[in-house]
Amino acid sequence: MNEMTHLPLPATGTTPPEWIHLLPAGSFPAVGGRKTLRAESLRDVITASMKGGKIVLDENHSTDLAAPQGHSSPAMGWIERMEVRPDGIWGHVRWTKRGRTVMDDHGYRSISPVLKSTSAGIVTQILRAALTNNPDLLLTSLHSKTSQTTEQENSAMTYPLAALRSRLGLGADADEAAINKALDGARGAVSLHSQAAVLAGLPESASNEDVLNALKKQHEKVTLHAADAVNFQKQLDDLKAENNRIAAESWMEKVGRQKIISDDLRGRLLTLHASDPTTAEMMVESLPAAPSGTVTLHHGRQHNGTTSQNIPGLDKADKALGLTADDLKAGGLA
Repeated sequence: MNEMTHLPLPATGTTPPEWIHLLPAGSFPAVGGRKTLRAESLRDVITASMKGGKIVLDENHSTDLAAPQGHSSPAMGWIERMEVRPDGIWGHVRWTKRGRTVMDDHGYRSISPVLKSTSAGIVTQILRAALTNNPDLLLTSLHSKTSQTTEQENSAMTYPLAALRSRLGLGADADEAAINKALDGARGAVSLHSQAAVLAGLPESASNEDVLNALKKQHEKVTLHAADAVNFQKQLDDLKAENNRIAAESWMEKVGRQKIISDDLRGRLLTLHASDPTTAEMMVESLPAAPSGTVTLHHGRQHNGTTSQNIPGLDKADKALGLTADDLKAGGLA
């Protein structure tokens, strides 16, 4: 895996500098902070890097980007040897006439070495380096010779690792796994916020406070509506019961003039008619007709024996109302 990072040119007071910083010591950010690289042995890196005798120093990675497209990629200099210093690996440069002219004119201010590393992020070799004026681009991954890095990909790889740690509330020692986990959590929070904003009828860019207030208002409206619905249903049920009672009494007044109905049976029939008019009316049909011109309502005590024995249809009323013989005895009706 080939990658390139950026280091400032040393301020040596001479132009151009004889030595340039090629590789930091310890761990350092890569791919815009999404990856961390490190060299386990700086001396091994130097050995692998100098096995060809020298490596090229071009401008803006023309060896990797321009040359494969058939464009010019002249050397600005040649790194002929390297050495380990406390801050990493430095390389001694033999500048070409073109490179010296560019540096005398202060044309570039940073170095971007192309690094070979393992999938675990261990740097094994410095392949070449380039002069650049893009020091804010911490580390950029080089793609295959047939691929092109899009502007969107470049922009996604330019966020410094230290800034990521700070924005995510992580410690300075947070590794790549911790940063990725925090980024995933942040993406989830953004998605949840967007959904809540839409639910509240607000744009996705609305603040947390605005979303919360809007959701609270919606909840209050729903609660008030639910209370109103319960109250309305109770009023409706009460009105229905009252209408049923009035209808039952009107019906009883009518059939009481046509049938012999005791006081006991009258009460049961009124209750039954309020919930099941059809059954109540069928029961009354089986009662004996009242003599023409007589009073319509009769008391159960006018008959000998039990109420159900003397008044046809009373047994059916008791059954419809769910009354047992014991219930009738307890009420003095048997």
